[in-house]
Amino acid sequence: MYTQQLPGLYCPFPSLLNQYVEKADKHTTLWVKKYQLVTNEDTWSCYHRQKFTWMVARMFPTADLNALSIAADLNTLLFILDDQFDEHGEGSATIKQQEQFERLVHALIGIMKHNSLVSLEKGGPVLSAVSDFWKRIRKLGNLGWQVRFIESLQQAFAANLWRIEQVSRGQLPTLEEYMKWRPFFSGASFFAHLLEAIEAFYLPDYVFLDTTVKTLIMLCSNTICWANDLFSFNKELEQGDEMNIVMLICNTRGCSLEEAIATAAAIHDDQVRQFELLSAQLPSFGTVTDAQLGRYIAALSVMMKGNIEWSVKDTARYRFTMQTV
Repeated sequence: MYTQQLPGLYCPFPSLLNQYVEKADKHTTLWVKKYQLVTNEDTWSCYHRQKFTWMVARMFPTADLNALSIAADLNTLLFILDDQFDEHGEGSATIKQQEQFERLVHALIGIMKHNSLVSLEKGGPVLSAVSDFWKRIRKLGNLGWQVRFIESLQQAFAANLWRIEQVSRGQLPTLEEYMKWRPFFSGASFFAHLLEAIEAFYLPDYVFLDTTVKTLIMLCSNTICWANDLFSFNKELEQGDEMNIVMLICNTRGCSLEEAIATAAAIHDDQVRQFELLSAQLPSFGTVTDAQLGRYIAALSVMMKGNIEWSVKDTARYRFTMQTV
Protein backbone atom coordinates (compact mmCIF):
# COMPACT_ATOMS: atom_id res chain seq x y z
CA MET A 1 0.00 0.00 0.00
CA TYR A 2 1.35 3.44 -0.98
CA THR A 3 1.42 5.65 2.11
CA GLN A 4 3.23 8.74 0.84
CA GLN A 5 1.51 11.96 -0.24
CA LEU A 6 0.34 12.13 -3.82
CA PRO A 7 1.70 15.06 -5.84
CA GLY A 8 -0.62 18.03 -6.17
CA LEU A 9 -2.43 18.24 -9.50
CA TYR A 10 -2.49 21.32 -11.73
CA CYS A 11 -6.08 22.43 -12.28
CA PRO A 12 -6.39 26.25 -12.00
CA PHE A 13 -10.17 26.42 -12.32
CA PRO A 14 -12.95 27.55 -9.96
CA SER A 15 -13.96 25.32 -7.07
CA LEU A 16 -17.76 25.57 -6.70
CA LEU A 17 -20.51 23.68 -4.90
CA ASN A 18 -24.18 23.64 -5.80
CA GLN A 19 -26.41 25.28 -3.19
CA TYR A 20 -28.94 22.43 -3.45
CA VAL A 21 -26.53 19.62 -2.59
CA GLU A 22 -28.19 18.64 0.72
CA LYS A 23 -31.70 18.64 -0.73
CA ALA A 24 -30.62 16.66 -3.77
CA ASP A 25 -28.87 14.16 -1.53
CA LYS A 26 -32.04 13.59 0.48
CA HIS A 27 -33.97 13.07 -2.75
CA THR A 28 -31.46 10.48 -3.98
CA THR A 29 -31.59 8.56 -0.70
CA LEU A 30 -35.36 8.25 -1.09
CA TRP A 31 -35.00 7.40 -4.80
CA VAL A 32 -32.55 4.56 -4.07
CA LYS A 33 -34.96 3.14 -1.50
CA LYS A 34 -37.99 3.58 -3.78
CA TYR A 35 -36.37 1.54 -6.55
CA GLN A 36 -34.74 -0.92 -4.12
CA LEU A 37 -31.29 -0.36 -5.58
CA VAL A 38 -29.70 -0.97 -2.17
CA THR A 39 -31.86 -2.82 0.35
CA ASN A 40 -29.33 -3.37 3.12
CA GLU A 41 -29.10 -0.38 5.47
CA ASP A 42 -25.45 -0.98 6.34
CA THR A 43 -24.55 -1.15 2.65
CA TRP A 44 -26.43 2.06 1.95
CA SER A 45 -24.75 3.75 4.92
CA CYS A 46 -21.38 2.84 3.37
CA TYR A 47 -22.45 4.25 0.00
CA HIS A 48 -23.86 7.40 1.58
CA ARG A 49 -20.53 8.16 3.24
CA GLN A 50 -18.98 8.24 -0.23
CA LYS A 51 -21.05 11.37 -1.01
CA PHE A 52 -21.88 10.73 -4.65
CA THR A 53 -24.24 13.73 -4.66
CA TRP A 54 -21.34 16.02 -3.73
CA MET A 55 -19.50 14.88 -6.85
CA VAL A 56 -22.21 16.09 -9.23
CA ALA A 57 -22.86 19.14 -7.04
CA ARG A 58 -19.26 20.20 -7.66
CA MET A 59 -19.40 19.31 -11.35
CA PHE A 60 -22.77 21.02 -11.96
CA PRO A 61 -22.75 23.93 -9.50
CA THR A 62 -25.40 26.08 -11.25
CA ALA A 63 -28.02 23.36 -11.86
CA ASP A 64 -31.44 23.81 -10.32
CA LEU A 65 -32.70 21.34 -7.70
CA ASN A 66 -34.64 19.18 -10.17
CA ALA A 67 -31.71 18.83 -12.55
CA LEU A 68 -29.17 18.24 -9.77
CA SER A 69 -31.39 15.54 -8.28
CA ILE A 70 -31.53 13.77 -11.65
CA ALA A 71 -27.73 13.90 -11.94
CA ALA A 72 -27.31 12.65 -8.36
CA ASP A 73 -29.68 9.75 -8.99
CA LEU A 74 -27.79 8.69 -12.12
CA ASN A 75 -24.37 9.08 -10.52
CA THR A 76 -25.33 6.96 -7.53
CA LEU A 77 -26.84 4.29 -9.76
CA LEU A 78 -23.67 4.17 -11.87
CA PHE A 79 -21.43 3.73 -8.82
CA ILE A 80 -23.68 0.94 -7.55
CA LEU A 81 -23.56 -0.82 -10.92
CA ASP A 82 -19.81 -0.30 -11.22
CA ASP A 83 -19.23 -2.00 -7.88
CA GLN A 84 -21.48 -4.90 -8.89
CA PHE A 85 -19.58 -5.55 -12.13
CA ASP A 86 -16.13 -4.53 -10.92
CA GLU A 87 -15.20 -7.95 -9.58
CA HIS A 88 -11.95 -9.41 -10.82
CA GLY A 89 -12.68 -13.08 -11.11
CA GLU A 90 -11.41 -15.39 -13.81
CA GLY A 91 -12.79 -17.93 -16.25
CA SER A 92 -16.46 -18.88 -16.28
CA ALA A 93 -17.42 -16.42 -13.54
CA THR A 94 -16.20 -13.49 -15.66
CA ILE A 95 -17.81 -14.91 -18.82
CA LYS A 96 -21.12 -15.07 -16.97
CA GLN A 97 -20.57 -11.51 -15.78
CA GLN A 98 -19.99 -10.41 -19.37
CA GLU A 99 -23.20 -12.08 -20.53
CA GLN A 100 -25.16 -10.42 -17.72
CA PHE A 101 -23.69 -7.04 -18.60
CA GLU A 102 -24.54 -7.42 -22.29
CA ARG A 103 -28.17 -8.25 -21.46
CA LEU A 104 -28.38 -5.27 -19.11
CA VAL A 105 -26.91 -2.91 -21.72
CA HIS A 106 -29.36 -4.08 -24.37
CA ALA A 107 -32.27 -3.47 -22.01
CA LEU A 108 -31.05 -0.05 -20.84
CA ILE A 109 -30.43 1.29 -24.35
CA GLY A 110 -33.82 -0.06 -25.43
CA ILE A 111 -35.53 1.91 -22.66
CA MET A 112 -33.87 5.13 -23.81
CA LYS A 113 -34.34 4.64 -27.53
CA HIS A 114 -38.02 3.77 -27.19
CA ASN A 115 -38.81 5.99 -24.17
CA SER A 116 -40.15 2.91 -22.40
CA LEU A 117 -41.79 3.12 -19.01
CA VAL A 118 -40.78 0.18 -16.83
CA SER A 119 -42.30 -0.51 -13.42
CA LEU A 120 -40.40 -1.92 -10.46
CA GLU A 121 -42.67 -4.97 -10.46
CA LYS A 122 -42.02 -5.83 -14.12
CA GLY A 123 -38.47 -4.64 -14.67
CA GLY A 124 -36.80 -4.88 -11.29
CA PRO A 125 -34.70 -2.20 -9.54
CA VAL A 126 -32.17 -1.17 -12.20
CA LEU A 127 -34.43 -1.07 -15.28
CA SER A 128 -37.23 0.74 -13.45
CA ALA A 129 -34.74 3.26 -12.02
CA VAL A 130 -33.27 3.93 -15.48
CA SER A 131 -36.77 4.30 -16.91
CA ASP A 132 -37.57 6.92 -14.28
CA PHE A 133 -34.27 8.73 -14.85
CA TRP A 134 -34.80 8.86 -18.61
CA LYS A 135 -38.40 10.05 -18.31
CA ARG A 136 -37.23 12.98 -16.20
CA ILE A 137 -34.02 13.98 -17.97
CA ARG A 138 -35.30 13.91 -21.54
CA LYS A 139 -37.52 16.83 -20.62
CA LEU A 140 -34.32 18.87 -20.15
CA GLY A 141 -32.72 18.19 -23.54
CA ASN A 142 -33.86 18.35 -27.14
CA LEU A 143 -33.81 15.43 -29.58
CA GLY A 144 -30.28 16.20 -30.77
CA TRP A 145 -29.04 16.05 -27.19
CA GLN A 146 -30.89 12.79 -26.56
CA VAL A 147 -29.17 11.20 -29.57
CA ARG A 148 -25.74 12.43 -28.44
CA PHE A 149 -26.29 11.23 -24.89
CA ILE A 150 -27.45 7.76 -25.92
CA GLU A 151 -24.52 7.41 -28.33
CA SER A 152 -22.04 8.44 -25.63
CA LEU A 153 -23.65 5.98 -23.22
CA GLN A 154 -23.39 3.20 -25.80
CA GLN A 155 -19.68 4.01 -26.19
CA ALA A 156 -19.28 3.73 -22.41
CA PHE A 157 -21.03 0.36 -22.35
CA ALA A 158 -18.94 -0.94 -25.28
CA ALA A 159 -15.75 0.16 -23.51
CA ASN A 160 -16.85 -1.63 -20.35
CA LEU A 161 -17.33 -4.82 -22.35
CA TRP A 162 -13.76 -4.36 -23.58
CA ARG A 163 -12.62 -4.05 -19.96
CA ILE A 164 -14.51 -7.18 -18.91
CA GLU A 165 -12.97 -9.10 -21.82
CA GLN A 166 -9.48 -8.06 -20.69
CA VAL A 167 -10.23 -9.43 -17.24
CA SER A 168 -11.73 -12.65 -18.63
CA ARG A 169 -8.49 -13.30 -20.54
CA GLY A 170 -6.46 -12.57 -17.43
CA GLN A 171 -4.33 -9.97 -19.16
CA LEU A 172 -3.61 -6.30 -18.80
CA PRO A 173 -3.93 -3.93 -21.79
CA THR A 174 -1.00 -1.92 -23.03
CA LEU A 175 -0.66 1.57 -21.63
CA GLU A 176 -1.71 3.01 -25.01
CA GLU A 177 -4.82 0.81 -25.19
CA TYR A 178 -5.79 1.73 -21.67
CA MET A 179 -5.42 5.46 -22.26
CA LYS A 180 -7.62 5.13 -25.35
CA TRP A 181 -10.44 3.21 -23.63
CA ARG A 182 -10.36 4.59 -20.07
CA PRO A 183 -12.31 7.84 -20.67
CA PHE A 184 -15.11 5.80 -22.22
CA PHE A 185 -15.52 2.96 -19.72
CA SER A 186 -15.28 5.39 -16.81
CA GLY A 187 -18.30 7.37 -18.03
CA ALA A 188 -16.30 10.61 -18.09
CA SER A 189 -17.06 11.10 -21.77
CA PHE A 190 -20.83 10.99 -21.45
CA PHE A 191 -20.72 13.26 -18.40
CA ALA A 192 -19.65 16.03 -20.78
CA HIS A 193 -22.93 15.48 -22.62
CA LEU A 194 -24.87 15.13 -19.38
CA LEU A 195 -23.61 18.64 -18.59
CA GLU A 196 -25.62 20.04 -21.52
CA ALA A 197 -28.96 18.99 -20.06
CA ILE A 198 -28.22 19.39 -16.36
CA GLU A 199 -26.94 22.97 -16.64
CA ALA A 200 -29.27 23.91 -19.53
CA PHE A 201 -26.89 24.66 -22.38
CA TYR A 202 -28.55 25.09 -25.76
CA LEU A 203 -25.96 24.62 -28.46
CA PRO A 204 -26.65 23.65 -32.09
CA ASP A 205 -25.88 20.03 -32.87
CA TYR A 206 -23.18 20.98 -35.39
CA VAL A 207 -21.06 22.61 -32.68
CA PHE A 208 -20.29 19.17 -31.30
CA LEU A 209 -18.90 18.07 -34.67
CA ASP A 210 -16.19 20.75 -34.53
CA THR A 211 -12.68 19.34 -34.02
CA THR A 212 -11.71 21.90 -31.37
CA VAL A 213 -14.85 21.28 -29.33
CA LYS A 214 -14.42 17.50 -29.57
CA THR A 215 -10.80 17.80 -28.47
CA LEU A 216 -11.72 19.94 -25.45
CA ILE A 217 -14.36 17.40 -24.39
CA MET A 218 -11.77 14.63 -24.79
CA LEU A 219 -9.19 16.51 -22.70
CA CYS A 220 -11.76 17.16 -19.98
CA SER A 221 -12.71 13.46 -19.91
CA ASN A 222 -9.07 12.35 -19.93
CA THR A 223 -7.93 14.52 -17.05
CA ILE A 224 -10.86 13.41 -14.90
CA CYS A 225 -9.75 9.81 -15.50
CA TRP A 226 -6.06 10.35 -14.80
CA ALA A 227 -6.86 12.20 -11.58
CA ASN A 228 -9.25 9.44 -10.53
CA ASP A 229 -6.63 6.78 -11.24
CA LEU A 230 -4.16 8.57 -8.98
CA PHE A 231 -6.74 8.76 -6.20
CA SER A 232 -7.98 5.17 -6.55
CA PHE A 233 -4.96 2.99 -7.35
CA ASN A 234 -4.41 2.06 -3.67
CA LYS A 235 -7.99 0.87 -3.34
CA GLU A 236 -7.80 -1.04 -6.64
CA LEU A 237 -4.52 -2.71 -5.74
CA GLU A 238 -6.09 -4.01 -2.54
CA GLN A 239 -8.79 -5.58 -4.75
CA GLY A 240 -6.22 -7.14 -7.08
CA ASP A 241 -6.94 -4.72 -9.94
CA GLU A 242 -3.93 -3.35 -11.81
CA MET A 243 -5.89 -1.77 -14.67
CA ASN A 244 -4.93 1.74 -13.68
CA ILE A 245 -2.63 4.25 -15.38
CA VAL A 246 -0.25 4.28 -12.41
CA MET A 247 0.26 0.51 -12.37
CA LEU A 248 0.41 0.24 -16.17
CA ILE A 249 3.14 2.89 -16.29
CA CYS A 250 4.97 1.02 -13.54
CA ASN A 251 4.70 -2.32 -15.36
CA THR A 252 5.37 -0.97 -18.86
CA ARG A 253 8.40 1.13 -18.00
CA GLY A 254 9.80 -0.98 -15.19
CA CYS A 255 9.96 2.06 -12.93
CA SER A 256 9.26 2.53 -9.24
CA LEU A 257 5.78 3.30 -7.94
CA GLU A 258 6.90 6.83 -7.04
CA GLU A 259 8.13 7.42 -10.59
CA ALA A 260 4.89 6.02 -12.07
CA ILE A 261 2.82 8.33 -9.87
CA ALA A 262 4.91 11.33 -10.91
CA THR A 263 4.53 10.37 -14.59
CA ALA A 264 0.75 9.96 -14.29
CA ALA A 265 0.48 13.35 -12.57
CA ALA A 266 2.58 14.92 -15.33
CA ILE A 267 0.28 13.44 -18.00
CA HIS A 268 -2.71 14.93 -16.16
CA ASP A 269 -1.10 18.34 -15.79
CA ASP A 270 0.02 18.44 -19.43
CA GLN A 271 -3.48 17.73 -20.67
CA VAL A 272 -4.96 20.39 -18.39
CA ARG A 273 -2.54 22.87 -19.94
CA GLN A 274 -3.56 21.71 -23.41
CA PHE A 275 -7.17 22.37 -22.40
CA GLU A 276 -6.24 25.87 -21.25
CA LEU A 277 -4.49 26.69 -24.50
CA LEU A 278 -7.18 25.25 -26.76
CA SER A 279 -10.06 26.86 -24.88
CA ALA A 280 -8.58 30.25 -25.85
CA GLN A 281 -8.81 29.26 -29.53
CA LEU A 282 -12.52 28.48 -29.90
CA PRO A 283 -14.04 28.71 -33.38
CA SER A 284 -16.79 31.26 -34.03
CA PHE A 285 -20.37 30.23 -34.77
CA GLY A 286 -22.02 33.63 -34.33
CA THR A 287 -22.50 35.93 -31.35
CA VAL A 288 -25.25 34.02 -29.53
CA THR A 289 -23.74 30.55 -30.03
CA ASP A 290 -20.24 31.78 -29.17
CA ALA A 291 -21.47 33.05 -25.81
CA GLN A 292 -23.13 29.71 -25.03
CA LEU A 293 -20.06 27.78 -26.17
CA GLY A 294 -17.77 29.89 -24.00
CA ARG A 295 -19.96 29.13 -20.97
CA TYR A 296 -20.03 25.43 -21.86
CA ILE A 297 -16.23 25.18 -22.11
CA ALA A 298 -15.89 27.05 -18.80
CA ALA A 299 -18.32 24.53 -17.30
CA LEU A 300 -16.09 21.68 -18.51
CA SER A 301 -13.20 23.23 -16.59
CA VAL A 302 -15.35 23.36 -13.45
CA MET A 303 -16.11 19.64 -13.94
CA MET A 304 -12.39 18.89 -14.00
CA LYS A 305 -11.80 20.82 -10.80
CA GLY A 306 -14.94 19.44 -9.18
CA ASN A 307 -13.77 15.86 -9.62
CA ILE A 308 -10.52 16.65 -7.78
CA GLU A 309 -12.25 18.59 -5.01
CA TRP A 310 -14.77 15.80 -4.42
CA SER A 311 -12.01 13.18 -4.28
CA VAL A 312 -9.85 15.22 -1.90
CA LYS A 313 -12.43 16.90 0.32
CA ASP A 314 -15.69 14.96 0.30
CA THR A 315 -15.69 11.25 -0.35
CA ALA A 316 -14.65 8.35 1.84
CA ARG A 317 -14.21 6.16 -1.26
CA TYR A 318 -10.45 6.73 -1.51
CA ARG A 319 -7.77 6.94 1.15
CA PHE A 320 -4.83 9.18 0.37
CA THR A 321 -3.17 12.47 1.21
CA MET A 322 -2.17 15.04 -1.39
CA GLN A 323 0.41 17.77 -1.51
CA THR A 324 -0.87 21.30 -2.09
CA VAL A 325 -0.02 22.88 -5.44
